Amino acid sequence: MRNLEKSEAAVFTTRSISLAGAQRVIGAALAHAQGLDCRVSLVVIDAGGNVTAMARRDGTANTATTVALNKANTALTLHTATDVFGKTIEENTMLVSSLGSQPGIALIAGGLPLTAGGDVIGAIGVSGSRDGKDLLIARAGADALDPEG
Repeated sequence: MRNLEKSEAAVFTTRSISLAGAQRVIGAALAHAQGLDCRVSLVVIDAGGNVTAMARRDGTANTATTVALNKANTALTLHTATDVFGKTIEENTMLVSSLGSQPGIALIAGGLPLTAGGDVIGAIGVSGSRDGKDLLIARAGADALDPEG
């Protein structure tokens, strides 16, 4: 019994988005992007930062998928929307420069953490719209998972 107690103290459980949940998020975000006539790439990652689902609308720039992944990674890492964090630190040029130069970080709108029951279970990143609609599309995806926000 003693070894079991020691083992349990060394392990924790993490909640993470499932493939079905990620596909629901991607589907809702794609539908919203189509309704807005936006060519975007969308990436959903799980709580461990692994790509769980992704899609790219026809005609989307090839770099958009990498930027979408970076937005998702940033939202997951920081547990906040990428645009909110970017605005929070914009006065601190050293921090903006330092974080902005890190691989996998994007401090622009379009990345949102995905939550369930107060836990961050993954993130969505959207990139490619030329008119700043990435955040609206990401929000439509996130709302499909948790309509209550």
